[in-house]
Amino acid sequence: MNLNFAKYLIFLLLLASCGKQETEIKNYGFPKNENGSLNVSIELSEFKNYGILIDRIREIICNDSIPKIVVKQKNITRNIYPIEHCEPMIFDPDGKHYVSFAKGKFYKDHFSKEIKANSLAWTLKNDFAYFEVEDETDVIKSYLTIIESNRNEKVNGIENFLIDFTQEYDKLKTELELNISFWEVVPYSPPPEIENDKKTE
Repeated sequence: MNLNFAKYLIFLLLLASCGKQETEIKNYGFPKNENGSLNVSIELSEFKNYGILIDRIREIICNDSIPKIVVKQKNITRNIYPIEHCEPMIFDPDGKHYVSFAKGKFYKDHFSKEIKANSLAWTLKNDFAYFEVEDETDVIKSYLTIIESNRNEKVNGIENFLIDFTQEYDKLKTELELNISFWEVVPYSPPPEIENDKKTE
């Protein structure tokens, strides 16, 4: 009789705990303390290709609002506030900070080395740590990642990468910001040839 009562009690406790599960919300980038009035939610599944996604992010920013990429899991929602500017920025990190995306896979060094799941933690700590040059110290100021892709690339795979990436960031247990930006691949243009004005005799 006591055994049956114990089983019944455990069953009731399990039901109660399942009913009270709340969705945890995690924020990455700015603003962490959001009032929500200017936020415009974005879900990656809404976009046919990468070009439409980055155009939408820029459109929101240029209209004085804040884009918020929402990634939903079973018991957690990850809000990612991407960095974007109306005017393109000049940034040349010599391959550092870039993640190149193509056909569902992510690469370092502009599509040259695939980023495997087991190397993501190392990549975050070593390639995406951001130092202010003027500071001339080895102190990390934040973590910066620039996701680049071609405009016609499908967005399939980006959400899974963001989940894995933010999970690795969470393991750092740091107060430093994780900043993510979405850029279009800029085609490489060789430098113009220098004309020789001197006439050979």
